[in-house]
Amino acid sequence: MAEVVPVPLQIVDTFALIAALNRNDPLYKRATEHVVNIGLRRDIFVPSATLLELDLELKAHGRNTQGRLEDHSRLQRLIPGSKVLPITPGVFTRATELSMTAATWRASYFDTLIAATGLEFGADSAITTDRKFSKLGIEPVF
Repeated sequence: MAEVVPVPLQIVDTFALIAALNRNDPLYKRATEHVVNIGLRRDIFVPSATLLELDLELKAHGRNTQGRLEDHSRLQRLIPGSKVLPITPGVFTRATELSMTAATWRASYFDTLIAATGLEFGADSAITTDRKFSKLGIEPVF
């Protein structure tokens, strides 16, 4: 009988969703390919912290309610609910541990939650251009 080897998971960082929503972003095409793959590949997941940070970023950068509704509706068609990883007490424990030891840069709250979610659910990489994820134990790929 063949041994079943677990497939390493990838998580999606907020930057990829933001780039996929903005046709003027220079990384739009690549980001869109990654976002489309969320529903097609079994190894890509989105931490719920990514979605929360996305909405906060959209609001902070002046995206109106109608625009946010359109953005979230588009992503809802591309990201099945079964591909969203929850924030659990274990995620918060791991995020707190990471913030004590590895996350020393400014504004690392969401990065730490996203990485902690990935680690808690077995991810080893993140679809991101943010190289600081490697300090948190998640290798950036994009």
